[in-house]
Amino acid sequence: MATDKEVEILSQADLDELFSINEFIGKQDKHSLVSELKMAILDSGKLELEQWRLLRVQLREIEELIPHIDLIIKLKKDK
Repeated sequence: MATDKEVEILSQADLDELFSINEFIGKQDKHSLVSELKMAILDSGKLELEQWRLLRVQLREIEELIPHIDLIIKLKKDK
C-alpha cells in the first residue's frame, strides 16, 4: 500500500487489463453482454441446446461471484 508520498506505478499489462475491464463494464450499446443475452433469449433459436447449457454454467459461475462483488462495493463505499 502506498503512503501519501509514494507513487504506485502500474505496468502496461495492468493498464491494459484495467482498460479492458472498464470497457467491458461500461458498454451500454447493442454489443454489451447483457444486450447479447437478451437478443439470444428473444431469438432462442440462435443457440443450440448445448450452447444454452454452457451459457447457464458460465452464468452460474458469475452468480457465485456476486457476493464477493457486493463485499468489495461495501468495503469501497465504507472507505
